[in-house]
This record gives sequence, structure tokens and C-alpha cells, in this order.
Amino acid sequence: MDISLKHEDYKFLKILSDNSVEESVEAELALPEYMPEILRIIKSTAEPKINSCRLVGERVTVDGVCDLRMIYTAEDGCIYAFSQSRPFTRHCEKSEFLNSVDATSTVNVSYVNCRATGTKRAEIKAGLVIKFTVFCEEKESVVSLGGTKGIEQKTLPVKAVSLGCRKTRSFSMSDTITLNSPAAFIVSTYASAVCTEIRKISNKVMIKGDAVIEACYVNANDKSVCEHIKHSIPINQILEFEGMDEKYNGNVALKVTALDIIPKGESSGIATAFDISLGIDASVTMWEGKELLVISDAYSVEANIDLKKSSLVFLTYPDELHSPFVFDGSFSVSGEGVAEICDSTGTVSVASVKVENGELQINGSLSVALIIKDASGSLSSASKIFDYQYKCKADFEIADIVCEPCVTLVSLDCTVKDNSSVDVRAQLNIDGSVFGKMLIDCVSDISESDTPVCRKNNAITVYFPQSENESLWSIARRYNTTVNAIARENSLEGETTEKLKMLFIPSA
Repeated sequence: MDISLKHEDYKFLKILSDNSVEESVEAELALPEYMPEILRIIKSTAEPKINSCRLVGERVTVDGVCDLRMIYTAEDGCIYAFSQSRPFTRHCEKSEFLNSVDATSTVNVSYVNCRATGTKRAEIKAGLVIKFTVFCEEKESVVSLGGTKGIEQKTLPVKAVSLGCRKTRSFSMSDTITLNSPAAFIVSTYASAVCTEIRKISNKVMIKGDAVIEACYVNANDKSVCEHIKHSIPINQILEFEGMDEKYNGNVALKVTALDIIPKGESSGIATAFDISLGIDASVTMWEGKELLVISDAYSVEANIDLKKSSLVFLTYPDELHSPFVFDGSFSVSGEGVAEICDSTGTVSVASVKVENGELQINGSLSVALIIKDASGSLSSASKIFDYQYKCKADFEIADIVCEPCVTLVSLDCTVKDNSSVDVRAQLNIDGSVFGKMLIDCVSDISESDTPVCRKNNAITVYFPQSENESLWSIARRYNTTVNAIARENSLEGETTEKLKMLFIPSA
């Protein structure tokens, strides 16, 4: 028997590495002559920026800069800020990275410490956690019979998605904001980017969305007052992606990797405008739908055959997440109470994703940090980590899912509830694709066995079914005949014995 097999490739994305490494950055801050002496350090911050993430051979390298900022108060009771930038670089190296198709990185701040070493000097140190995520393209081969005759096969239709392409591209944006009131010092900055529309054109993807930039600065005319600005820049980018095809479906996740706000204005050092530069990563994941017919079992009535089986992973057609989510919370502030919130900053993270009780649940944390002023005008800092949970109805028969959601903090509003507590409202944007994950045992190879077929002389065999709805496939396989032959002999239309007490089995 000449067995002819066809192989159809099925691809999916696999994370080769999800490693995190720690990096410390530090600086000695020496205040210039025009800045007053340090009375008390209110807060210290670290704002890391990724300049590049390069995948070359077996190594992924991340280069970046971290702005270390000290915020303090002087004898006049006003707010002052001073910062310095420090570069950082780290790499992750593994032999399996040679087969990778994409690499991304994120950097988070684990701690910041600052202490005054003199009236106009301070030491600041921050710990960074740099996460490397490296993707590879995993291939599986689905086997089907070609022109081979004489082999009975049991097939299972599978609707699945096969990876088209995965790639990250970086782009930059810039703009200038004119300030309503002049700025003396920048206290904090934040930026987010959200994709609202994608279009595919040949090997290009057109991305539309919005980038939102927020900044807090000290008013140059009254250094006891903090001002806030919020500015939006429309995103219209056309990026090239090798291997892109218009038939693919997919999503784009945007992530701000770098934000630079440079004061611009008079020679006296008072800024009347901010020059803004943004670095954004666009991670594109595209796939195509496939209707596959996998062989779950096979046998031959003409010869003995050997089957090789393997478990294949299939991903179902995804549900898309494009959902705004509002988190509300509050927390108490110790000390002399709260009269005013001068500045608020936040970071968001994802801890787990699961399907439970018919719902998709995304759990994570929201970290909020404040600079507050009490009734006497004294400044201090306060912080709180909240747990959030996003839920939506999940139409999944399979609890095992694959989902890497992109959760973006779009805006953060903190208001004084009473003199000892603060209300927090955060608007999050949740994007991503939720795939169901199926593990199916399939025939991966069929070959003819050297063992000869042992044929029986009986033309008809009488068989008494072991159960009311015994599978005709299992009976035909056992007696080396075909399902069609049994069905014809017994006038059956279904695939089971249909409660028959006796069955006639013809030889093939």
C-alpha cells in the first residue's frame, strides 16, 4: 500500500522568555545657585524611558535613560524640583532566541530613595525592573490523507486561527504646548497611547488613535501652587510589517516607551511652553482563520498500519477586547489632614487573567502616589496600592484561554473627600484578544506495518452490542471492516448501534 500524506502547517505564538532583571541607577544632586536650600524632601521619583530594544542573534538588549527627580520644600514653604538623567542598559541572552520573531521590553520602578547630604546636595537611588518578552513562531503539522485508498479514517473538524505575523515597530511624535501660566519646575509627567482603528494595506498597517500627555509643574509666579496640563495628540501612522497580508485579522497594542518634556521660554529660566517628544511601540499580532480536518484515528481493511499520535494545541477564533473601565476607590491619609492635592500619579499592572463562572476576569493593581498640602500649608506625600478587577461575560466553552491584555491608565483624578481621605477615579483602557485553547490528540503519521493482515473467512458475523449506543467506528475497527458496510447491512443511518440488540457485521 502506497500511503500518501498531506501536511498543512498551523502556526501559533509562543513566549520563549519572560525574564525580568534588576538594575539600579543613582545620582548625586547638586542644586544650582539660583535654587534655595533643602528644608525637607517631600518626594522622590524615577521616570525610566526605553530608547531601544534590539534583538540580534541570541541577545536582546535594552538601552534607556532614567530621570531621577527630587521634590522638596524650602524655608519659604514653596515647592521645588530638581532632576538628573542616568543611562541604563541590560541584556538577556539565550540560544533559543535565534528562532524568535519579536522582542519587547518594559521597565518599572521598584523603589526610589532620596536623602539630603547637605543644604544643597542630595543622593538619590532607584531600582528598576526590566522585563524582556521574546516571542517565537511555533509550527505544528496537521496530517491528512492524500490519494490513498483502503484506509478508514475518523476525522474531527477544527475551526482555529493560525498566526500570520507578529512584530513590533517604534515611532516617535512631537508637539509644543503653550502654557497658560509660566512654569518654574516640572514635578511629574505621564503619557498614554490608545489605538482606536487599524487598517491593512498590503504589507502595511495604518494605525489611528490618541496619545494623551499630562504634566504637573510649579507656577513660576507663585511657587506654592502646582499647575496641571493635559494635552492630546492624534495618532495617524502607517507602519510596514513584513509578512503582512490583507486577509489577516488581528490587533495592535500601543505602549509609550519614552516621554520627554523640555521647558521652553525666556532666558531667565521661566518656561512659557513645553516641547513634547514621545516614543511609542506598536506591537502587531495578526492571524488567519483555518478550517482544519484532523485525523483522530485510522485503520486499514487491506493491510496493518502503524499510527503515530501527538497532542496538538489549537487556538479558537478570538473575542476582541476594546473596553474602557472606570475604577473608583478611596483611602485615608494620616497626619494633619488634606486641604489640597498638589499632584497625583499612577501606574497600573496586570496580575492574572482567567475565565470563571462564565466571566472573563482581569485582576491587577493600581498604584497611586500623591503630594498633598494640609490646612497649615505643610507639604507631604501619600500613596496607596489598590486591587482592581475587570469582568465581562465570556462565551467560552473552554476555561483554558490565552490572553495577554494591554491595560492602559488613560487618566487619574484624585479629589479631597474630607480632611482625612481622598477619592480616586482611574480610567483604564483594556485591549487584547482572548483565544480559547484546545489540546487535541491527532494522528501525526501513518505507515504500513510489516505484520500481515489476519483475515477471517466468516462472511457475516453476528455481534451483540455492549451498550445501547455503541460506536460503529469502534466495532468496524475491531472486525476489520468499514462503517459503511455495517450501516448498509443493518439499514442504519447514524453512527451508533441505535439501541439494536443484535448487529450483522459483513467482512470487508
